Amino acid sequence: MPLEELTSYLDALASPSHTPGGGAAAAVTVAQGLALLSMVCNLTIGKKRFEKSEQKVKAILGDVTDMRAEALRQGEADMEAFDEVMHAYRLPCATEDQQFARQEAIDRSLRKAAKPPFRLMKLAALAISLADQLKAIGNPNLASDVLIGRLLLVSGIDASKANVEVNLKTLPPKDPFVSDLNSKIDEVLATVPDQCSTA
Repeated sequence: MPLEELTSYLDALASPSHTPGGGAAAAVTVAQGLALLSMVCNLTIGKKRFEKSEQKVKAILGDVTDMRAEALRQGEADMEAFDEVMHAYRLPCATEDQQFARQEAIDRSLRKAAKPPFRLMKLAALAISLADQLKAIGNPNLASDVLIGRLLLVSGIDASKANVEVNLKTLPPKDPFVSDLNSKIDEVLATVPDQCSTA
C-alpha cells in the first residue's frame, strides 16, 4: 500500500477541519476489520484442506466485501450529516422567529447525523458473527488476523455507539426519536455474542 495514501488520510484526520472526524475514523476501523476477514477468506479458499468449508467461506467473503463498501459509505454519510449540523448552528438567531427556525434546523440535522453511525454499528454487529464463523472454519494459521478483525469490529461498535449518543444528547430527552433509537441500540447490542471477548 502506498504510504502516501494512508498519510493523506491521517493528515486530513489530524487537521483543524471538523471532517473527517470520529465518524469517519469509526467507519475506517470497521472497514479494516472487514478487510482482515476478507484476507482470511482469500487465504482459505482454494486450499484442499479447507474444501469442505469452501462454499461457506466464499459466502462470507461476499458478505464482508459488500459490508466493507457499505461501512465506507456510512463514513461519507456521517461527514455530510455533520456538515449539515455545523451549518444549522451557524444560522442567524437575532429574532425569536430565527431562534425557532435555527433550533428546528439543529434538531433535524442532529437526528440525521445520528443515523449513519447507528447503521455502521448495526453493520459491525452483524459482521461479528461472520468473524466468529470464520474463526471456526477458516485457515487456523490466520487465527490472529480473525481476532484482530473482530477486535476492530468491536471497537467500531463502541465508537459508533458513542457517535450516536453524542448526537442524541443535544436533542430534547422526550423526543420520540431519542427513545426509539436508544431502544434500537440496546437491541443491536443484545445480538452481539461475547462482544468484548478476545478468546
